[in-house]
Amino acid sequence: MPLILFLVVGAAYANSLSSGFVWDDHPLIIGKQEFFNHPGSAITLLVSPDAALTARQAPPYYRPLDTLSYMLDHYLWGLNPFWYHLENLLLHALVAMLFYLLLLEVFGDIRLAFIASVFFAVYPVNAEAVDFISARNTLLCAAFTMASLLFLAKDGRKWTALSLVAYLLALFSKEPAVVLPFFFISLGLTAGRPFGKRELKLKKGVLGGFFAVTAVYFMIRHLVLGAFIAKHGISLSFSRLKLIAAVFFEHFRLFVFPFKLNALYTRQAISFAPFKAAAVIPVVLLLVYLSLDKKTPDPVRAGAQWIFWGLLPVSNIVKIPSAPVAERFQYTIIFGFVLILAYLLAGLAQKKAALGITVITVLFIALGIRTFERNLVWRDDLTLYSSMIRSDPADAVAYYNLGNVYGKSGYLGDAVKDFKMALSINPFYIKPRVNLGVAYAKEGNLEEAVTEFRKALALKPGHVMAMLNLGMAYLKMGLVPEAVKEFNQAVRLAPGFPDAHLALGVGYEKEGLFRGAADEFEIVLELDPGNGQAIEKLNYVRGLIQ
Repeated sequence: MPLILFLVVGAAYANSLSSGFVWDDHPLIIGKQEFFNHPGSAITLLVSPDAALTARQAPPYYRPLDTLSYMLDHYLWGLNPFWYHLENLLLHALVAMLFYLLLLEVFGDIRLAFIASVFFAVYPVNAEAVDFISARNTLLCAAFTMASLLFLAKDGRKWTALSLVAYLLALFSKEPAVVLPFFFISLGLTAGRPFGKRELKLKKGVLGGFFAVTAVYFMIRHLVLGAFIAKHGISLSFSRLKLIAAVFFEHFRLFVFPFKLNALYTRQAISFAPFKAAAVIPVVLLLVYLSLDKKTPDPVRAGAQWIFWGLLPVSNIVKIPSAPVAERFQYTIIFGFVLILAYLLAGLAQKKAALGITVITVLFIALGIRTFERNLVWRDDLTLYSSMIRSDPADAVAYYNLGNVYGKSGYLGDAVKDFKMALSINPFYIKPRVNLGVAYAKEGNLEEAVTEFRKALALKPGHVMAMLNLGMAYLKMGLVPEAVKEFNQAVRLAPGFPDAHLALGVGYEKEGLFRGAADEFEIVLELDPGNGQAIEKLNYVRGLIQ
């Protein structure tokens, strides 16, 4: 059966192997080349937030195993995306196999275990976690979580120790693993059968071990990030409750209808509506009822409790910095849903074999085809962002991202068009405003470029990139004093930003202030020792000074 699962995953995701790096793969993998090549980086990432290793404004996460896997890939394969995608595919296959072995160990029903695991293997919502290389943290978290559960189902101290180690590794992969002890407790209080070879009335020592590991994880997290949870903290304000209701509705919709998919769910797309709360409340109550009712079959009880606990970390009770909803968030939660679905389908097949097998086959084929199609969306940035716009034409971020793709490829007219679309949706969106100015400048339309940079600064006076680009436009127009003024202001606001000092150095050079230019280029090299442009400029102005 594990071999069949491997072949199913291979068939469903074979076309993902030809995809490249997309979206956050650029800063999280390609942008870390220098870090990966630096001696001692493996130790550094264990004591550093992910944000410190990527963009300056990236949300702080502590997921060292995820970054460590990219470092190992970079050491082995360089930047060949085939191997990164292959690793994600193999991890997904491993998770499906562990899920199968866990269900077989706990329930002893090979039909239930196989149906649930094969549906998990091809469920379309999971495509994002597999196809998006930077979502590997989700795959690692799920693999270690399933391993922890499988080890716990086996009685004995060595299995308990292995379960605790796997749980800690799951936490080091991604935060949602923290709900695992609570799942154990709730299942132990309500289930009517052993958890594999272990009694579900878990001994205090076992639970104590899990909570001790949790405490160690949060201590390390606090030492590295300076906080136990996200800076926004836990909130149950009325506005947050409306967001939670909308998020729950979207997750339930994706469970039942995993066909209308999108890589980016905006707040507008999942905005609250009274009917969503009216739909969510009965479903949550049903999960609670199925968890507590003594007549509930144990697979259904376990599935309901897994969904309930799995939804809490992604509910936005603690605000999620990246997005309120993402399909990759469902990856570990879907175990519970496919377990309940498999129980119902296995029961149908037992009572009416022909009908049950037909339903299972049709569903499996439909889900597999949809997953195979979904992989194509993640082929490259152009395909991905275009699909976001098709799914949600009011997505300003998707238009901005698509404009950047066109801009980098030299299709400035298309870039201008998409930046304008982003601004028509959200006139206060600074990034497309600045990049629209950059596109105008590349086209030689400097007056329009200056206008856009000034609009950006009117919206956000301290926007450093707008200042630098405005200064560069002034230089091209021959307005050197005006350019130097913008560069000086940028340096005052961001003294540790090499590009600001480099621009100021260029401005001083244009003014004939060669000593001032040399000083700025030297500062650039202190901040970024390998900056080739600064080295070239510094040698040039030193020659002029002599």
